[in-house]
Amino acid sequence: MKLKPWMIGLALPALLIETALASDLPAQEAGAWLQRVADSARRLNYEGKFVFQQGDSMQTMRIVSRAVGPQKETQLFALDGTPREVVCRGGESLILTTEGGVVRTERRPSTRHFPDLLPVNANVLVNWYSVRMGEMDRVAGLECRWLVLVPRDAFRWGYHLCVEKDSALPLKAMMVNDAGRPLQQYAFTEIRIGGNTRPASNARAQASAEPTARAQATEVITVRQLPPGYTRVAAVKRRLPNRPNEVDQWVFSDGLTHISLFIEPAVRPVETVKGESPRGMLNLLTRQVGSWQVTVLGDAPWPAIETIATNLAER
Repeated sequence: MKLKPWMIGLALPALLIETALASDLPAQEAGAWLQRVADSARRLNYEGKFVFQQGDSMQTMRIVSRAVGPQKETQLFALDGTPREVVCRGGESLILTTEGGVVRTERRPSTRHFPDLLPVNANVLVNWYSVRMGEMDRVAGLECRWLVLVPRDAFRWGYHLCVEKDSALPLKAMMVNDAGRPLQQYAFTEIRIGGNTRPASNARAQASAEPTARAQATEVITVRQLPPGYTRVAAVKRRLPNRPNEVDQWVFSDGLTHISLFIEPAVRPVETVKGESPRGMLNLLTRQVGSWQVTVLGDAPWPAIETIATNLAER
C-alpha cells in the first residue's frame, strides 16, 4: 500500500520523538498533566475522524462525543471494513456489527476508546510511569505537544500522547515497546473541539442487546501475586464465540494496560502453551491449575503475563 501524506507521521518510529525530550517532570506536575488529559476526553464535546493502526492493519473511524452532565455519550462508526457502530454511555458499550445484512449486538462493561485512553484517576499513573514533555507538533491542522509516559519497570508498555495545546485533548497516541517502536497508533485526521455536538442520527443506536457478561458468583482460583500497580478491576462470567459454556473472566489493570484471565473446567490434561503476536504486543499463556484450564492474555509485556499466570492456585 502506498503511504499517503497523512500516514507518514503515523509511521514514524517513536525513537525519533524521544531525541528531543526533556527530563522527567516532578511527580505533582506530571500527575496534574495526566489528570488534565484524562478529563479533557470526558468533559469536552468533540467530533471527527481518526485512523487506528495495529501492525499491518489500519481502520478509519468517525467519532461523535458529547458531555451529558457528569457523564459522556460517544458514538464511533467504522468507515471501512465490516460496518460497525459502538455506542458508549452509562459505563458500558453497545457494539452493533452488520454482516450479511444481519445486525449482531453485544454489550460490554467498558467505554474506553481513543482519545479517552487514561483512567478517571489518571494522576496515580505517576507511580508506574515517569512523564516527560516533548516538542510541539501538528496533527489534523491543530498544534499539540508530546507527552511521553515511560514505564518504570518491565510490566507495562510506554505511551506517547500528542495533546492539543489549549484543551489537552489527545490528537495522536502511540503505544510503544521497550525499544520505543510503535505497537499500535491512533491519529485524528479531522477534529472539531467544542460547540454543540449532537449524537449521530442512527436508529440502530437505540437497539437493545442482552449483556454478554454477568457478575461472577464464586471464585475457584486465587492469585497469589500481581505485577506492581495492577489490581483486579472486573470479574464476570461470559460466553465466548468458541466455547460451548460460560467462562470466568477476570481483568487486571494498572489504569492503562489491561490483562484478562479466563477460567474454565479442564476436560482433559492441559498442555502449557505460550504465545505472542507477530509484533510482540499481545502475549498469552495457557496452563492447568488444579482442575481448571486458565489462559492469561493481554496487550502487555511478557513479564506481566508470566507473573499472573505462574502465581495462580486452586481454592
